[in-house]
Amino acid sequence: MPSFQTVDKMESLGWWRRVERCKDMDRRSFLTTATAVVGAALGIASRQSPGAEDAAAEGPAETETPKPALRKDLLAARCPVSGDRVSSEVSIDLLGGKVYFCSPDCIRTFKSNRSQYEAKARAQLVITGQFKQVGCPVDGKEVVPAVKAKIFGVDVRFCSAQCAKKVRQAPPDDRIEWVFVKGFGHGFAAKQEATAARRPGADPDEERWECSVCGYVHRGSSPPGQCPQCRAKSDSFVRKA
Repeated sequence: MPSFQTVDKMESLGWWRRVERCKDMDRRSFLTTATAVVGAALGIASRQSPGAEDAAAEGPAETETPKPALRKDLLAARCPVSGDRVSSEVSIDLLGGKVYFCSPDCIRTFKSNRSQYEAKARAQLVITGQFKQVGCPVDGKEVVPAVKAKIFGVDVRFCSAQCAKKVRQAPPDDRIEWVFVKGFGHGFAAKQEATAARRPGADPDEERWECSVCGYVHRGSSPPGQCPQCRAKSDSFVRKA
């Protein structure tokens, strides 16, 4: 028969085991409760920020249609109104060529105050290769390739150092006006006409006809039927010596 001391020890041991079991149960309850809380929190977060399923339900993200690449001949062109890069889809006809702008708003501004932007628009015709230089913009004489000055991004050639000096010494705005407005008619011509004027075997003494309306100079035995720049009639041309 066990002694009272042994019984006490056995009872104490049983009590301790019951305590340990309770502790284990408490830990399991705690872990279960904590897991449930964390799971609920994650569920709320996933509902607040759309997951992969929500993104798939919303469909593919919208993307902007890429703009068409700018033509090579327009890469150096700038809008005569804003100075920004031009769009190949925004242009107006000018002097038989096309002048490009960055937006339709700039076209409206150009038309409302054309005199302010005319020189830069004509310079663009040269920059884009639609017009070529055929003579000195000061007096229309044959140019000397080595005598030149950069005017609004264009290498403009002159017949003499004196003509080049006159243009260089003018204020920037007057310089552009002098070359691309006042001297444009006898200094530049549409690409096709410029090529014809430089054809091999061309007579250096052939007659020159100047349009009294815009100053355009035509070379040949007779004036053209119509001025290619301002559309003036043939009788507006005066023969130059």
